[in-house]
Order: sequence, then C-alpha cells, then structure tokens
Amino acid sequence: MNGNFNTCMGKLKMKHLPHDGRHTFASLMDSAGANDVCIKLIMGHSMKNDTTKGTYTHKTLEELLAEVIKI
Repeated sequence: MNGNFNTCMGKLKMKHLPHDGRHTFASLMDSAGANDVCIKLIMGHSMKNDTTKGTYTHKTLEELLAEVIKI
C-alpha cells in the first residue's frame, strides 16, 4: 500500500503518510459528535486509555473558538 500511496502523494506534491488518515478520521468523527466508545472500537483502540482523543483528534481554531463562546 505504501508504494501506491507514496506514488500518488508524489504526483500530487503532497507530504502525507497513510497513517495520517487515522488522525483525519478520528477528528471528523469527534467533530460530528460520534460516540467515543464507537470511535475507539472502529479504530481498534483499547477501552482502558484515551489514545483516540489524546493522540488522534485535532481541533481547528474555529472549533476551539466555538467552545469558548459557550461561556
């Protein structure tokens, strides 16, 4: 998979790795309000730790501002 992926990224002049898709998936699921347990199960993460939220989800400045505005 990496060979084809790297070829595509080279042609598009983009610097991404296949693993980057996991970060995108987790962030999109979290932003959509998906259940944390479901996200962990889909991603194959342990229920004991917070790897999914702590490592894979990323927030945009707009999302952070929307949370601050709530107070």
